[in-house]
Amino acid sequence: MAGRLIVVGDIHGCYYSMVDLLKEVEYTSSTDTLVFVGDYIDRGPYSFEVVRAIRKLQQQAGYDNVVCLRGNHEQFAIDNGGILSPLWERNGGGTTLLSYDQNGCGIDEDIEWFKSLPLGYDAGEMIICHAGLTHPNLEDNSADDLLWGREWILTDGRPREKLVVFGHTPRGTPYKTKSGDICIDCGCVFGGKLCALIVSEDGGSSFVTVPKSEKDIERSE
Repeated sequence: MAGRLIVVGDIHGCYYSMVDLLKEVEYTSSTDTLVFVGDYIDRGPYSFEVVRAIRKLQQQAGYDNVVCLRGNHEQFAIDNGGILSPLWERNGGGTTLLSYDQNGCGIDEDIEWFKSLPLGYDAGEMIICHAGLTHPNLEDNSADDLLWGREWILTDGRPREKLVVFGHTPRGTPYKTKSGDICIDCGCVFGGKLCALIVSEDGGSSFVTVPKSEKDIERSE
């Protein structure tokens, strides 16, 4: 893979934090491969803006250079057909539908895009997915495992078939699981940080984080 690999954690409608992060990592569309782990929507106030910005990046740089994975919150939207259910509302779906309403758009078109998103990405030396691998080999994991799995993090020390980078289970900083895998969900929408893992051409890696933007804290109706 030429250029850098940049893996971005859960955004959850924090559009301005995403913009800050891409500036901080000096993202270059002509050379970098950008991978988003999913959860673009819900809880934060700018789900519409996040989704449309990411889709635009994909269209401009190419689907091989901007890889968007599906998260469990995109799955909420799919499963509910864009109609707010009690469960989706408890998980922030109301803010998503509000952001679409405020932009004069329905969510149906983007739900079709959510359906097209892969559940995992093989980056050569690592596997990237939303919730990590509940079972050590990728092929043994169900869609639910890849979108929702969490119990394995504290208890399962079995090595995975490759290093796994994932989001879904937030903490304040990037962290390693018992199996040696890396979670990059730093809880931006909860007042934490938005995180990216950067893998350089020579294989070296580092984390870059930005604090939640004040612009993402609230939005007037």
